[in-house]
Amino acid sequence: MLYSQQLKNKAQAIISNTNLGWQQTGIICDCLQDRYEIEMKYSKAIEKLATKLAPLNEFFSASFGIRAQLSSQFAEEIKGEIEIIKQLVVQQKATQYIEFVKLWDSQLQSIKSNVKSAEGYLKNKKREYEIEGALELVFSACQPEKLEKQKYKAAACKKEYLLAKENYLEVKLEMQQILNEQEAEKILDQIQQLNLQRLNTIKDCILKVFVYESSIAKNYLYDLEKMSDRLHDQDQNQFIEEFIKKTKQQETYNIELESFLTKLLDRQGQQQINTTNIYPIGLDKTEEQIQQETKEIQESPQKQEEFLNFLSQKFHSNTFQLTQQEFIQCTNISNGILDYCYENKNAILAQQLLQYSFGLFTKDNQTQYMQNMLVNHQIWQYRDYWESVIINQISKIKKGTKENINCSILSILTQVAQHMLMFKLLPDLVKDIVQKFSQFFKLNKEISDDLIQAINSQI
Repeated sequence: MLYSQQLKNKAQAIISNTNLGWQQTGIICDCLQDRYEIEMKYSKAIEKLATKLAPLNEFFSASFGIRAQLSSQFAEEIKGEIEIIKQLVVQQKATQYIEFVKLWDSQLQSIKSNVKSAEGYLKNKKREYEIEGALELVFSACQPEKLEKQKYKAAACKKEYLLAKENYLEVKLEMQQILNEQEAEKILDQIQQLNLQRLNTIKDCILKVFVYESSIAKNYLYDLEKMSDRLHDQDQNQFIEEFIKKTKQQETYNIELESFLTKLLDRQGQQQINTTNIYPIGLDKTEEQIQQETKEIQESPQKQEEFLNFLSQKFHSNTFQLTQQEFIQCTNISNGILDYCYENKNAILAQQLLQYSFGLFTKDNQTQYMQNMLVNHQIWQYRDYWESVIINQISKIKKGTKENINCSILSILTQVAQHMLMFKLLPDLVKDIVQKFSQFFKLNKEISDDLIQAINSQI
């Protein structure tokens, strides 16, 4: 959690520097106290010498009596400044801001631990739901005798998954409330402003010392330089000003709560949109118009179905050929729909676009296939997408003998494996997916091994 960790680091740095600043303030006050005592001794000593040194007064800008008086007055001013500085430290400690920040940090660490725990539990429950839901789909087609029991298990897993999801969102909201409602950054700024006030008071006091020192004699120069070096070695003012001016940025922290398989299971039983309308493609349009219609299709399931009807019409024609304008519009819209499919985890819609992309092409100076314009989309790199496609196709197998069902499953695996390789999924992942389904359904080992060997040849 970048933002909370950054805020924690700031808090630790500010607390450390504030405590150090208080220690340094004590050292400075001790130095000023020493200076006060020295100045009082000097004032009393010069008073005793004033009469004896009276003949020398004409050589100085001020008499020794006046010097003694000025020294005494300056000493009293220093004493007053010491009291003010010490009182500021007392007032700052009384605000208990640092104790508040420490308490906030403790609460934040606790809720971060809860968020991490809830996140891990949610991921486990999501995966259990995906597995049991997928088995329900598979059993509905292949092993109906196990379907009823599997339905119960899948429903229980879904309930646990939804409860885990609700708990995670509640814990995450609680963390956000701690970050926002406690106003930790505002408190840190207030601490820094108090530190700045204290430092400015010290600097004003030191400035008075400098002015006084420079007004009397050059023999104080060594003392001035010594004190100046000591003060400026630990000057925090630059750090404080930079922190106060720095723009604070709020992080977004998200994890993916859904997957392609989760969404596939959720869509089971939902009413599908059926329409014979065909989306108008091919009219001469500007790039801005194409972008606008892409956005409209992304937001409308009805228009998505109409666009698929256009692709289907072209796909089932004798030529498979698109005009140049149709090709440009179709590839732009298809990539836009794939963005929608990726964001909404819609594997079925993405698979329909993939199927149509194989045959459709245009010919200008050279032949261009629609498949090549979609192949680099990020959706094809997700194992979860391909597994969802396989499970969806297996769930549609009609009842028959075990041999016929296994043959159909093997045909599906072969076809999808080809698609995975064509769309640049890593061969190792393709091999692992095929092995996983082959072992689960106990497919013909000889044919399965041949398929695996064909995939190995691509590695």
